Amino acid sequence: MTEPDTHTGFELHAAVHVHADPHTVYDTVSDITRMGEWSPENTGGEWLTGTPGQPGSRFHGHNRMEELTWTTECEVVEAEPGSRFSWAVLTGAPDVTASVWSFEMSPGEDGGTELVQRYRLNTLPTGFRQALERLPEEEAAELMRQRREQLRDALHRTVRGIRETLENS
Repeated sequence: MTEPDTHTGFELHAAVHVHADPHTVYDTVSDITRMGEWSPENTGGEWLTGTPGQPGSRFHGHNRMEELTWTTECEVVEAEPGSRFSWAVLTGAPDVTASVWSFEMSPGEDGGTELVQRYRLNTLPTGFRQALERLPEEEAAELMRQRREQLRDALHRTVRGIRETLENS
């Protein structure tokens, strides 16, 4: 069996306009305990160490996709109120992050906010990489394509859910 093409390093994003000011949007997206309200995959999280929402603080993120569930340990890497909130998914190895998730906010022309959520994959999680390595190359490539589409859909659903929550509260 040949080694599958498990190309990493891709980035995805989704954007919406929200009729709320950037600081209100920031306060919402930086509360990781609420992520399960909007994300089709993340079911929520809890703070582990540090001051919640500040760089260096860590949290567990709980996830579900069909019957598969998993928990990640994450670290806040940027926290700029009204502007940017991002976190890295840790791998357990020093200086290696599996991925980085972020929300970027910029003022809109109407007093609202342009909200962008980004996902950058740095390295495949060990279990997913091992599963791909057991598959024929074509199946592994198809599974990677499907996962990218799932992530792309999740980003769009998440930012739309955040917008709906903020505009209907």
